[in-house]
Amino acid sequence: MKPLYQKIEIEKERLFVVKNNKVPRFDGLFHFHPEFELTYIHQGCGQSLVGDRMVPFKSGDLFFLGPNLPHSWESAHHFNQPSQSLVIQLNRNLWKGDWLQGEELAVMNQLFKKSLRGIKFTGDGNSLIAEKMFLISRGLNPMKSVVEILSIFEILGRSSSNEYITSPAYLPNYRENDYVKINTIYNFVHSNFNREISLTQIAGLVNMTNQGFCRYFKKMTRRTFFVYLNEYRTGYACKLLGKGQLNITEVAFRSGFQSISNFNKQFKSVIGYSPSEYVKHLK
Repeated sequence: MKPLYQKIEIEKERLFVVKNNKVPRFDGLFHFHPEFELTYIHQGCGQSLVGDRMVPFKSGDLFFLGPNLPHSWESAHHFNQPSQSLVIQLNRNLWKGDWLQGEELAVMNQLFKKSLRGIKFTGDGNSLIAEKMFLISRGLNPMKSVVEILSIFEILGRSSSNEYITSPAYLPNYRENDYVKINTIYNFVHSNFNREISLTQIAGLVNMTNQGFCRYFKKMTRRTFFVYLNEYRTGYACKLLGKGQLNITEVAFRSGFQSISNFNKQFKSVIGYSPSEYVKHLK
């Protein structure tokens, strides 16, 4: 398992690090780190767990997350292309102090405070911000890079197309053991979703009673475990249907559903179409 506390390679005297992540798919690892993080989804779609909320993401979305706010990015199974994100992580130890209290930087200071709950931006300004992030990632002069970052926050401060992600009362106060548990659950599902999974089995995996596990999982993800499991299986079914190599019955059982009727019910609940309707939409 990858480390749950993510060590960001920013030299202590540097203000930021920029990353251009191109991967086959976002892996869904639930992690946290002390840096501020600005993430632009250049290509991909799926679900992000941020703090206590699960939110969808797609190409063109932009997220600003505060220090130690736990989050994950998980690609949808029906998205068959590589995923790509642009990420700027800010050294929290340097982006603070009296200079941020200046009137000229009031907007940026407010964004930093709001980021503790996580902010999702969906406006037209995201494309301009993406251009600036790409420019920085290509090795722009360091001082010019800082100027571009400041201009990004100026644009974000004027944006009206944004929303908080976590609930108002949320505080990122999970213990490290919480991250261990949630990742243990996710990794088990990713490896065993096509088999029958019982509540007793998954609860025992993290040394909990069935009732305790149900409360815990819903508290962490704002959904029941079996809702999450059915969503995961349905996403995988979409991927198989998109390939067009298997019939619907074969797809149902390979995705972990025990009956065709349950597959049809769960698929329509998650996707909004029956499996046969979904196939027609692909043509």
